[in-house]
Formats: sequence, C-alpha cells, structure tokens
Amino acid sequence: MAILEPFALGIGFLLSYVYDYTSSYGYSIVILTIIINVIIFPLTLRQTRSTKRMQDAQSDIKRLQKQHKDNKEELNKAMAAMYKEKGINPLGCVVPLLVQMPVWFALFRVLREPLLFIPKSESLFLDLENNVNILFFNMDLQIPASEISTWVERVPYIIVILMVVATALFQQQQITKKQGKSDNPQAQQMQMIGKVMPVFFGFISWTLPSGLVIYFLTGNIFRIGQQALIIRIEDKNETNDKQEKQKEQVEDKEETNQEQDPRKNRKKRRRK
Repeated sequence: MAILEPFALGIGFLLSYVYDYTSSYGYSIVILTIIINVIIFPLTLRQTRSTKRMQDAQSDIKRLQKQHKDNKEELNKAMAAMYKEKGINPLGCVVPLLVQMPVWFALFRVLREPLLFIPKSESLFLDLENNVNILFFNMDLQIPASEISTWVERVPYIIVILMVVATALFQQQQITKKQGKSDNPQAQQMQMIGKVMPVFFGFISWTLPSGLVIYFLTGNIFRIGQQALIIRIEDKNETNDKQEKQKEQVEDKEETNQEQDPRKNRKKRRRK
C-alpha cells in the first residue's frame, strides 16, 4: 500500500539510527518497539477511556433502545443527548485505533522486509545484506523458525513463540478481568476473539522472520505494563470521583440541615 510507504521509510530510518548506537539488530528492534509504543501511549489511553465510557453506558443504551424501539429517529436523538450528557464520543474508540494502524502496519513491513526500507547508505543495511550482527540469543532474526533445519536449533525460536502466546493471553486476561463478564453478545464475541488471537499469533510467528516475533513479544510485554498503568490511573480517577460525590452529598446534607434548623427554632418559639 502506497499510503504506508512514508511511514515505513521513516521507521526504517529510525531503526537504522538506533542500530548505530546498539550495533545489535535484536536490541534495535526492542528499543524501536518501545519508542513507538511510548509515542502512541496517549492515543491508547484515550481509546481505553472511550471504550470504558461506552461500556458504562450500555445499560442506558439498552433502556433507550427499548423505550424507542418503534421510532428510530427519536432513538437517535435520545442517544445523542445521552452521549452529550455523559461526555461520550461514539468515534472515540475508533479514531485513535485508525491513527495507530498505519504505524503498526508500516513497522510490520519494515521488519518483514527491512532491506526495502532502510537507507542503503546506513550501516544496518550493509550488515543485514552481509548477515552481520543479526543473531539475537542464537536466533537469526531474518529467517523464520520454520526454515531452521534441526529441532535443537529451533529451541530458542520455539521459546520466544511460546512467550508471545503466553504474554498475549495474559494481556487478554488483564482486559477481561477489568471489564468483567458482559451480557452484551458483541462484547462476548470480542472477548472470544481475544482468546483466539494469541494462538493465531503463535501459528503465524512460526512462518514469520524472527525479528517480527521479537517485535510481537516486546510489544506484548510493554502493553502488559501499559495496561497495568492505565488500570491504576482509572482506579485512582474513580476513587477521586467517588470522594468528590460523597463530599458533595455531605455538603448538600449540611445545607439542607441549616435550612431546616431555623424553621425548627421558629416552631419552638411559637409553642412557647
């Protein structure tokens, strides 16, 4: 895809720049993956918050759908009013993801065919062309595990692939635990897909260049930490919101009591 070319060329240049400092193709992939994840973290956080708001509003959405089941126009108006009241942007879950996708697809292309996107004048291009500094924990990062001749030599490749599957499953467990069980068929379907995808990634990792598998593993580990941080931030925000509401309730109660006290005093005086 032509639209990915600028992204891929930029990522290829950044990868070669990191390589000039590490002199290791494997560590360059790890560092590049972390850099890109850090850059797009604000988008990920925004997407997570939008998704959570939509999940919290599911009961209201179902109520409105039942209430206006025979009038689609009224349903749309009621939904729009509800979204505005709760500060929900229906596209808030989608837009950040659409912005991230070209970056991930471009990174995938660079690591699958690095010589097409790394400047020929860079030392990384020359080293990859001559198979220099491409070993990473006894793995040739330019070839897949399926092309290794003996099972003994495949051991490190298999370990990394199993780690990709394990970290992906753990990441999905993090998300499911936070969201909880849902009665929404669409949400249940998404959770089922989330359980199948790690196994799918394990299968395709067998036939992809090992540099891509290192990228998958690094991304999974980063997102596990990222998800833990997001959960912590959201829990803190929820606690603060609850405290604010409790404070407001106490203040409202005190104001009500203050308004009622003079009336009680007047009644007592009249009785006297």
